[in-house]
Amino acid sequence: MALPTKLCRQPILHMNIIRCCHRRILTPTNYSAPLNFSTLTPGGLKRNVPVHDIFKGRKLIHSSSHLSNKDYYKILGVEKSASAKDIKKAYYQLAKKYHPDTNKDKNAGKQFQEVSEAYEVLSDDDKRKQYDAYGTAGESFGGMGGGGGGFGHAQDWNFKSNIDPEELFRNIFGNQGNPFAGFGGGAAQQEFDFGPKEYHVNLTFQQAATGINKDMYVSIVDNCPSCKGNGSEPGSKPERCPNCNGTGMETVSTGPFMMRSTCRRCSGRGTWNKNPCKECSGAGQTNQRQKITVPVPAGIEDGQTVRMPVGRKEVFITFRVEKSNYFTRKGADVHTEATVSLAQSALGGAIRVQGVYEDLNIQIPPGTPSHTKMKMTGKGLKRVSGYGYGDHYINIKIKPPKVLDEKQRALMRAFAELETETPGTIHGLTYALGGKKVVIEDPDGLVANIREALEEESQEQDTSKEKN
Repeated sequence: MALPTKLCRQPILHMNIIRCCHRRILTPTNYSAPLNFSTLTPGGLKRNVPVHDIFKGRKLIHSSSHLSNKDYYKILGVEKSASAKDIKKAYYQLAKKYHPDTNKDKNAGKQFQEVSEAYEVLSDDDKRKQYDAYGTAGESFGGMGGGGGGFGHAQDWNFKSNIDPEELFRNIFGNQGNPFAGFGGGAAQQEFDFGPKEYHVNLTFQQAATGINKDMYVSIVDNCPSCKGNGSEPGSKPERCPNCNGTGMETVSTGPFMMRSTCRRCSGRGTWNKNPCKECSGAGQTNQRQKITVPVPAGIEDGQTVRMPVGRKEVFITFRVEKSNYFTRKGADVHTEATVSLAQSALGGAIRVQGVYEDLNIQIPPGTPSHTKMKMTGKGLKRVSGYGYGDHYINIKIKPPKVLDEKQRALMRAFAELETETPGTIHGLTYALGGKKVVIEDPDGLVANIREALEEESQEQDTSKEKN
């Protein structure tokens, strides 16, 4: 085999990779018989060199396929179904907690690195899918053979982040707030804004139906009222960063390597505050508590959310509407119940019921049966996402008298004798010859008097018809 003409300082090993069922790189001590290799040195090619002489004094690499995989969801304290926003928020909180500049625990640096690794995987959709499927993130999982070579499969690799945790934090959050920037001469600490906040407003049914203005307090991260967001004291302005010369990037020398990273003084902005604002410490933003008036739209439903601007920011308002003991809501329609007496049901009449906006007069037609549903068009709730109003449905129920005096009882019995469509029997009445109903007991003779009066009236009417 032809040998390269350029000689290396270290001997170059030429050997065939021995594959075994355990996928392990065998060290010389694994062999029962001595192995000889050819080595290329500045003095020329040496053949049949004992492998013990080659590896003497050198670190031997051992890689196992049974590597333990970290539970990144557990490290960040989130569920597997967590959204990208929840993962970002959890990482932000843990990064602040375990940063070595704020946490003096000896294990804080290790935990900070684990949190950064977990976020680096779970924040990337492709890596997260690979991790959920195999417990890894594919080719980014280092160990051995990341680019090829065949030392195992993807599921056998562990992820090793090559990104500086602080650099990762700055790349993610940018100028929205670096809690570590205040250490080591960095930029001022800023308030971090996770987006619009959600607030809840409790309403009664009537307030939701008719609409109302509700006062409440909200907390938002907005421009500092003193420096108007530029981070400098009034009368001064930010200057070009002397560390990066306004580029936002700095070059760091590490031995023979040169690396470019975000400027540690200005956090990539290119400017720095020589006279930082005292109210916001140069951050340009503060956490502000403001009183706002929420115009509740008429007809709002329980659980509906509206977006409301507050200064340069916005908040979400979710409404919680109490249930009514009288109204039953179905969309923009409302349903209520109304009772009528037996006489009103038979003879007809009118009742007055409570409406959403005003009392309503309802006409009861004669012979109205129980559970009749009447519709009052346009008397329901206002449609929030449309035009017009819903309807008010009234369910009529007949309320019979529970207690009757003697006269009322006699009248009811007399009516029962004259009733022609009775399904079944009536208490206190029996059927005589011809199918006519007759009261069984009438101690006071009230039913008999009513019967006689009705018969006399009937005879007078017949006589009058004969004369005519």
